[in-house]
Amino acid sequence: MSNFFVIDGGGTKTRGWLVKSDKSIMDEGTAGPSNVARLGAEGLRIALSELLADCPAARTCAGVVMGLAGVGRERERELAVAVAREFWPHTPVHVVTDAHLLYEGAFCSGERGILLIVGTGSIAFYQNPHGHEFFRAGGWGPLLGDEGSGAWIGREALRHCLWEGEREELSPFHAALLEKLKVDATHDIITKVYREDFGPTRWAELAPLVFEFAEEQPEVMAILERAALELIDQVERLIEDVPQSMALVPLVVTGGLWERRAVLEPLLLEEIQLRQLPLTIVEPAGGAVEGGLVILTR
Repeated sequence: MSNFFVIDGGGTKTRGWLVKSDKSIMDEGTAGPSNVARLGAEGLRIALSELLADCPAARTCAGVVMGLAGVGRERERELAVAVAREFWPHTPVHVVTDAHLLYEGAFCSGERGILLIVGTGSIAFYQNPHGHEFFRAGGWGPLLGDEGSGAWIGREALRHCLWEGEREELSPFHAALLEKLKVDATHDIITKVYREDFGPTRWAELAPLVFEFAEEQPEVMAILERAALELIDQVERLIEDVPQSMALVPLVVTGGLWERRAVLEPLLLEEIQLRQLPLTIVEPAGGAVEGGLVILTR
């Protein structure tokens, strides 16, 4: 039975699994971010080197599937293929977006619905069950989109603290954020963001602090409420692509931010009910490994 290497690479971390066709996992590894659009060829090269240091047997696998953030355009996809060829010159390599990989896993049972990924970035994804055409909403990166994502929440937290600083109303959340940033005063936030390498990945690291203080401070909870609104906006844009024969559309939510499901799910459900959308949140049929095997065997 052949071994295959499945890679799920995002804006914060990259994971790889050496698997058999029966889905049994032989080995796995982790690495840093591998978003090609942001980090380029060298960033992906570093991530793959780290993965193969953890999973050396993957160098001689029978096939590779890389689901990567930032390869939605042909230029970045070709760049990722070229880097992969440095590691697997004679092995079949499939490069797809991380959303595509996770979608194939989430709906590997054959059912179709909408996939919402909320990690460092955010994107909603849907595949027409008849034409097999993929539709997406969002996923434009932190400068133009990624609304409701970990990076978006972290940026909103920074903005909230700057507003508090202007009013000289410093909350416990404000103090905790300054401590997290290792700065002494509110105005130091601006210096840190603009003069240091404090980009979207670092913004996303602030999101757990928002969840921690949300129950205690309504104005912090408001950040998460706005995040839920933005995320459902993305999902709603895809509903028009769903056949009308589907009375209730399955919605799978995944990504690093979904680890805070206990807080985030009620906010999403409230927004769904408010808009009277025909959505039901369901569990995924599988994950990245299952998605990779679907792509390899198609």
